[in-house]
Amino acid sequence: MRGSLVYGLGLTVYHGWVSNIKDYIFFGSLISDWGYTVIIPEISYHGTRGELNYFDPKVIQKYFWEVVIQTVEEAGDFISELTLHDKIVGVVGNSTGGFAAAGVYANNKSIKSAIIMNGSCAWERFEEHICERDIRTPWTSIDRDRILKLDPAKLTRNMKNKAMLILHGTEDTTIPIDSQKYFMKVIEQNNILNNSVHFVEYSKVNHQITLSMLEESKRWLDERTHI
Repeated sequence: MRGSLVYGLGLTVYHGWVSNIKDYIFFGSLISDWGYTVIIPEISYHGTRGELNYFDPKVIQKYFWEVVIQTVEEAGDFISELTLHDKIVGVVGNSTGGFAAAGVYANNKSIKSAIIMNGSCAWERFEEHICERDIRTPWTSIDRDRILKLDPAKLTRNMKNKAMLILHGTEDTTIPIDSQKYFMKVIEQNNILNNSVHFVEYSKVNHQITLSMLEESKRWLDERTHI
């Protein structure tokens, strides 16, 4: 998927839980029209890679972190292969794809920018919050150490000379905004990233991508992809 103006700048777009590549064709085409090469990987247990009962709480608890971590771990070789043809400068992700994009960004030096929509950059804090809300035991789906090893909030040292845009609805009941606010506190406390992380909250918005989010994404990309 290539834009009408091909700059050789690539963006990898990660789709969310329940979704698949086909569901993100319009979204990818929109970004492509901004002038970027767009790649949409299919995450595990979605689309051609299998199916789950996505709305079953037990299934979510068992497979959510497995899907996120596998996506991040697969990204290294994937990005290396793509950079042979285009300069992959950034990642974009929504919902579960936002978790994955944040993990890919924090764990790959070649990724210089990221847009995280309705996801989380503080995985441990998110899991703790959800477990408190749902009254359940954390870390049952995968080994805790694997999650903490890739948690973006633990890897702020890898974010120097990079840029991240975080977009989130204040009324998100699926992925509450709390963990993103916590991540921003981590950034502020470390005082190492200055203005490289931009956080925009959208009042009265639940778990969705809005026109305002798309407009902010385009403006930000136009300013940041020179990094």
